[in-house]
Amino acid sequence: QNYQALLETCLKNKCLFTDDNFPAHISSIGTGALLKKLPQNLQWKRPHALHRRPVFYAANRKQLDLCQGLVENCWFLAALEALTFHQDILAAVVPQNQSFERKYAGIFHFRFWHFGEWVDVVVDDRLPVNEAGELVFVSSVYKNVFWGALLEKAYAKLYGSYEDLQIGQVSEALVDFTGGVNIRIKLATAPPDLWDILTRATYSRSLMGCQTSLGATKVLKNGLVAGHAYTVTGIRKVTCQHGPENLVRLRNPWGKIEWKGDWSDSSYKWELLSPKEKILLRTKKEDGEFW
Repeated sequence: QNYQALLETCLKNKCLFTDDNFPAHISSIGTGALLKKLPQNLQWKRPHALHRRPVFYAANRKQLDLCQGLVENCWFLAALEALTFHQDILAAVVPQNQSFERKYAGIFHFRFWHFGEWVDVVVDDRLPVNEAGELVFVSSVYKNVFWGALLEKAYAKLYGSYEDLQIGQVSEALVDFTGGVNIRIKLATAPPDLWDILTRATYSRSLMGCQTSLGATKVLKNGLVAGHAYTVTGIRKVTCQHGPENLVRLRNPWGKIEWKGDWSDSSYKWELLSPKEKILLRTKKEDGEFW
């Protein structure tokens, strides 16, 4: 589907785009277990019906600020979070010249690397909501921001349905967002120069994420979530009273539920650092990010 041609046609005919290739219908959501989670009176609405002044993308937001919906796609959100640290790469996936005001015709497009080439995916802006008018899938903390929900819809269209996003790897989504080559390292068999690999990756602006394996309990005693994905948001070598330590900062895409061990927000370890370094690195708030 040619985004530009469809947009011009809709503007000329003064109508809003409706996408027959990925309709506002239960078939676009899936056929399996996800249907059982859906609210009873599911409706599809455009952002103008959900908010007085919808915004496509808010560039001034520091964090991703997206919330996972009924689809269990934390891997997709963790990869998306990594993308927001690189505005140039993000702009390739999410073309920024789209809005709900200028040249608005209910049509949006996103770009993904798919089977060795960049594919432009077009969607209309009808999104599934419950009776209260709340998005049932990805939404933003800021209720008037819709790029995340529309991007997820385009990604679901690329793969067939929302249900097809239930299971995946952070690395897969990172490849789809960049066209890059991915390297996966199992921590149990990690090479001895893992820290050097992380350092080089950080300096070469690589996108990084990680995942925990499935477990019997959802949230472990140490605060990590089993079978869950995280974004690597930073690395830092610190000097303690007893020598250097290598720290990795992660973010839970849920924006809450954090690690409780060494170097967590309330860990005694922070007292071993110089006051300056402690102020620079430590943030004591439940935002899903932790060292």
